[in-house]
Amino acid sequence: MPSGSVPAVVRDFDAKRKWYGSDGLWVAEPGLLDPADGGGADKDAYRTKYASITLDGQGRATDERGAPRVEAERLGGGGSDSVRGSTGGFATGDGGRQWWPTIIQFPGPGCWRVTETLGATEVRFTVHVPEA
Repeated sequence: MPSGSVPAVVRDFDAKRKWYGSDGLWVAEPGLLDPADGGGADKDAYRTKYASITLDGQGRATDERGAPRVEAERLGGGGSDSVRGSTGGFATGDGGRQWWPTIIQFPGPGCWRVTETLGATEVRFTVHVPEA
């Protein structure tokens, strides 16, 4: 998203990250966890964790509409694998930052289309998961 279209509360959460979203749902660009950085066993090689932010009508972070639903589907010839992601409880951090900690444990490598849904709003993006 062009930086001018990202709401201020989202941009202020982490100005270094790319954000995807519209209306009341915004998602930080995820990065895969490196098992050497505490990911542990090989099963964690395909895990990602990132922030999802839900906004009210005034553009403030809120949990009033609940957590977004997170699903991922493998693209291409690798089968029709799909997986549900999860969100932790609505978190509050330094400076009053608020977000949903979001985790997806991909079952394997490949290109995955991630869809987050909150009410009628959908945010979609593609993640490439390399071989561990």
